[in-house]
Parts: sequence; structure tokens; C-alpha cells
Amino acid sequence: MKTKKEVLDVLRKALRALEKEKVDLNKQDLDDIVRKYRSTIHEIEIDALNYNEIHNSVKAYLEIYNDYDNILLYQMSDAEEAVESYLSSLRV
Repeated sequence: MKTKKEVLDVLRKALRALEKEKVDLNKQDLDDIVRKYRSTIHEIEIDALNYNEIHNSVKAYLEIYNDYDNILLYQMSDAEEAVESYLSSLRV
């Protein structure tokens, strides 16, 4: 189980990578995914997270770009899992 700080660190790392990819590769279709990551970070920061909004973000990325070899997908997967684990710890 990850701490709040660890989850936020994983999310921020993935968000930075998403934002870099959006700018560097002009992938404007990432706006919705980026917004969900920002929202999730904010909700964790204010202790208001009730739902894993970034769940299936890897799938959403692949539906848009079909870029299965992108290392970013691993960061996004780690972020999804971290949020799910964090949410599970809140429900106990």
C-alpha cells in the first residue's frame, strides 16, 4: 500500500510525461487524459478522492494513438494501480 505522498509522486511523474508528450509531439488529444490526472491529484491533495477517474487511461491513450511501444504507458499503468490501491486503503 502506498502513502498519499507516494501516490501523488507517481501521479505527478506520469502527468509530467503526458504533458511533455502532448507538447513535444503535438498530441492535443491528450487534453482529456491530462485533465483527469490533474483532477485526481487535486482530489487526493484535498482528501476528497472517491473514484479512480484515471482508470482505463492507458486504454484511452491506445484508442487515440495506437502506440503500444510507448514507455509512457508503463507510467500511466503504475499511476492507475497506485490510485486504485490508495482508494482501497481509504475504504478499509
